[in-house]
This record gives sequence, C-alpha cells and structure tokens, in this order.
Amino acid sequence: MNPAPCPSCVMFQEQVMEKDKKIVELQAQAVQLRYELNEVRDKWFSRRKKKQDPEVEPEPKKRGAKPGHPGWYRPEPAKIDHTEEVTLDICPDCKKANLSSCGDIEEHVQEDITLPEVKVTCFRRHSYWCRNCKKVVSRKGDEEVPNSIIGPKAKAVAAFLKYEIKVSERDIQKLFKELCNLKIAASSIPGFHNQLRKKGQSLYELLKEQIKKAPYLHADETGAPLDGKKAWDWVFATTHICLHVLRQSRGQKVVEEILGKRYEGILLSDFLSAYHALDAKAKQRCLIHLLRDLKKALECSEADDPVHVYCQRLKDLIQSAIDLQEQWEAKTILPETFESNRKTLEESLADFQFPDPQKGILRRMSKRLGRHRQELFTFLKYPELHLPYHNNHAERLIRPSVILRKITFGHRSPKGQENHSVIMSLHQTAHLNGKPTLPLFHKLMTASKPPSLDWCLSAVQAGPSP
Repeated sequence: MNPAPCPSCVMFQEQVMEKDKKIVELQAQAVQLRYELNEVRDKWFSRRKKKQDPEVEPEPKKRGAKPGHPGWYRPEPAKIDHTEEVTLDICPDCKKANLSSCGDIEEHVQEDITLPEVKVTCFRRHSYWCRNCKKVVSRKGDEEVPNSIIGPKAKAVAAFLKYEIKVSERDIQKLFKELCNLKIAASSIPGFHNQLRKKGQSLYELLKEQIKKAPYLHADETGAPLDGKKAWDWVFATTHICLHVLRQSRGQKVVEEILGKRYEGILLSDFLSAYHALDAKAKQRCLIHLLRDLKKALECSEADDPVHVYCQRLKDLIQSAIDLQEQWEAKTILPETFESNRKTLEESLADFQFPDPQKGILRRMSKRLGRHRQELFTFLKYPELHLPYHNNHAERLIRPSVILRKITFGHRSPKGQENHSVIMSLHQTAHLNGKPTLPLFHKLMTASKPPSLDWCLSAVQAGPSP
C-alpha cells in the first residue's frame, strides 16, 4: 500500500501551483501593459527617433546618389523670350575706355520668373434688341465673373494655394499683396471658395454617381473638426476618382449615404465598424493594420510564450499570401499553382485559432480574426482586378486633409465643410488623372454652364494656364 501523503507536502504543493498560476496571470498582464504602452508611445511619440545603443556605432549613411546612378542636369530651354546684349564701354579693372572687340561672344542662358501684375478690366457690355425674343439681350465677357470685383484667375489661384499648396487664408492675403500688389481681405477668400464650390457642385454630384459603379474602391476617414466639435472627413477613392464627404458622424449611415444599401463592388477599408454592415460583393480588410498589431504583440511577448508563437504563425501566413500575389503580378507562377496555393492558404487561415482568445493581448486580434476571417484574403480571389491587400491609396489621399487640418484647425462653418468636400474632390480627381489643378479651377470659374465630367477632365489638359 502507498503511504499516506504528507499533509505539509500537499499544502506546499497546492501553494506552489497557486503561485505558478498567479505568475502566469501576472506575465499575461505584463504583456498586455507593454502592448498598451507601445500603442500610447506610437500615438504620441511615433515621429521621435529610437535611441541607438551607445555601444553599437551606427554605420553612417553615405550621402548622394547610389553608385552608378546617372546625374541629372537641367535641359536647355526650348525657347528664349529675351536676349540682352552685354557690352562694355570701359574696362572693369582699370576703368579706361581703351577697348577693342575680340569678336568672341559667350552665351549664358538663364531662367527666371515674371511676377504677375494686377490687371484691371472694364467690361462694357453692349445691349441689343432681339426681334425674336422681344427683349434686350447682352452677354458677359470671356473672363468676366458677374457681380464680382475680383477676377477668376485670382480666385482660382486662391483655391490652388489652399487646397494644393495648403496655405491659410491670411497667408494667401500676404502672397497676393507682396507678389501681385493685389489687396484683398482675408475674410473675402472663403467667399471665393463658395463661388468655386457652386460652380463645381454639379461635377461633384457626377463623381458621386460614378464612384458607385467602380469594381472596387478604397475608403478611409479622419478627423475634421467643425467649429471645435467633432466631425470627420470621409474619403472614397478609385484609381481615377476621389470623393471627400465631410459629416459629423463616423457611423455606417455615411457609408450607406454614399454607396447605398448594396454595393456591387469590392470595398477596401480598415477594421472600422462603420463598414461592417455594408452589403457588398466582397470586402478586403487592410492587412497592414493587422500586421502592425501582430508586430506589437511579438515585441511585447517572449519567444517561448504561446502568444508569441501563434502571432508569428499568423504573421507568416499573411506574409505568404502577400508573396503569392507578388509572384502572380510578376508572372513567375503558373495559374494552376497560384490557385492551389491560394486554396491552401485559405484553408490554413480557416483552421487557425488563437489559444485562450480572451487572454489579454489576443482579445482584439482574435475578435478581428473571428469576424473578418473571410475578408483577409479577398485580394487573392480576384487576381484579374489586381486588388491591393492594403488601404494605402485612401490613406495617401486623405493625408493632404490632415496637413490642412493642422494648419487651419478645422472648419468654422458648414459652408467651409462643403467647400472642402467639393474643391478637394475635384483637385484630387484631376491629380489622379494626371491633370493640373489650376487650369481646372480657372475654367470652372469662367464656365457659362455646368460642365460634364468628360468635358472637365479633358478640357483641363488643353486649357490655358491662368
């Protein structure tokens, strides 16, 4: 018969097991706290450089172009507008007039700018009696903006400076005064934007209709305060169209307002809950966001921790999917092999499970994986569309709005919101189509009737620069 266990040994064994359990819980809490601390650091101090190890001397980066990179030289101007003959009457050294020509001429071509001058135009509109209409008729001048003292070129430049160069109204006022000797009030510049927005409103509505027909589009949002209160700038973008929509909501009703209850294309977005309820053909969630969370989890956990092991497995699985698409784009893989590997990756993702998914750091990632498992590898299901696995396109298009927000601190009125929505949409759409923005704004200000989408994008390239 086995001897009876010692009561003291049993008591000590239970205490050891209880403390081991407590240690495991504390380790999980430490990992969670390190993860949250890294998130706070990334949010507030992400642009600060990480401190280098003082014992490891960083290798200095070599300046200049890479070896073998061809040099760049400014080409000769195609046309010379002015020729100046530089002659001498006296010697610059001895100040004597005893000179004789050598017959040699050294040419130096130089490019410079001509500062614009204010041009005041008086439009004398002649009136005529129309025998058919039985009334007096006249027309506006080619560059005339009715009931406006400031002309269309100045207003187009003001919009260009704000939405392309991202300059505040007061700085626009200074530029006009110092460069052009045109004195305007800073408070009148928003009125210029109001006029441009009204001229481009019909074109903006056309962009709204066109974006619903795209086979896939990107969506993102960022803060855009309205008079100090919370509001958001939504961006819906394809490869050729960018649509800004400013609303005081960050919910799904904005998505439904733009795309409707049913979108027949593929939506690429981050993991914001506003996109969950949209009924779409398919969805692709940004894998960069997920990889960023996995990287933080790996940095906060030890190599032998199950959290670390499973996060590394998921990261490797996502990276394999990305590598497979790169092979397809580079045409280094057969269609049959691509399809086979795609199915294998989808099966591996379907079988992937986190251990103890409610455990600290894994809670958010396991929730995302459970809800969006079918929306992570969508880009492999439609190789003919060349879908990206990330949402960088929308994030790049929303970046100018972020910079403008830092300069202007948001909008002061709903009209300012509308101006930003319309003008920024037209500007970035023209940019995506390789068209300059300034001629577009000028043509909108001088258009006698609402332009069509094709007219506007085709007329920009051929239009004269203001």
